[in-house]
Amino acid sequence: MKKSLSLFLVSFLLVGLAGCASNFTRSTRSQPLSNLLEPVKESRQIATKTPLTLPTSVAIIMAPNSGNNAVPNTTLRLAAEKLKQQLLINPKYVSAVAIVAIDDIQNKLSLDKIRELYATDIAIVVSHQQDQRSTQSGPVGLLDLTIVGAFTVPGVETKTSTVIDGRVIHIPSNAIIFTKSGTDERSAKSTTYAQESVAREASINSLTAAVSNFGDALVSAMSKFDNYDLSQAVPLSSSTGGSDARKNEKAANDYWSKVDTYKSGGGGSMGFVSLILCAGAVLVAWRRK
Repeated sequence: MKKSLSLFLVSFLLVGLAGCASNFTRSTRSQPLSNLLEPVKESRQIATKTPLTLPTSVAIIMAPNSGNNAVPNTTLRLAAEKLKQQLLINPKYVSAVAIVAIDDIQNKLSLDKIRELYATDIAIVVSHQQDQRSTQSGPVGLLDLTIVGAFTVPGVETKTSTVIDGRVIHIPSNAIIFTKSGTDERSAKSTTYAQESVAREASINSLTAAVSNFGDALVSAMSKFDNYDLSQAVPLSSSTGGSDARKNEKAANDYWSKVDTYKSGGGGSMGFVSLILCAGAVLVAWRRK
């Protein structure tokens, strides 16, 4: 009986600790529009209306990251370069494409300043949100206790989900012409040793693929430019006011801080303190018997 309890206790601790080492949740999101652009006038209050002329020049703004676990700026830039090439295959609608430098949007930037710096009438603001979850089953986790298992057994699965939201803004009108989205989901398996590098590579590839998916949707919608009625556009002022956006961002940060707390306890498995307490209870029961 004592031998069985001992084996149970050892197995319980090993499986729990293996799960703690391999399960994690990581998320990143870009800054809200209200953090990037200065508040603008209500589009209906603009005295002189500027029509949408084709072909038009475009400026791509990749919204920088907010908080920790940031997607590298180089990844955002490469994704923007890919989007630029997608847009340029439509000379009927797009005459030139510029990518707004990350340094130019470290502080709030006005639409007029973007128009002045990049000689453009259209700004496309691209924001992102990405979640990653890595899990490992208990039995496979036991193999990690050996050096060979940690380096050779691909028992960790990392799932990556990315969502891209893009707003097409007509700068002279302070209005959002339309919005489009792009998505990507993928799963990859790795050894415990290679888990971090595989997760980072999946993060980069997923974001690039989601931006490309957004670009495809945007290109398909360009025919709307032919007879577009700017009176139907959504005023940008509602998105750059600031108060609601800051409130939403705070709520999002509060949520992910809870996720970080959850991760510090072991992610998808029992936390270290819980394991010690459970182990103590099993030991007491074993000694009594």
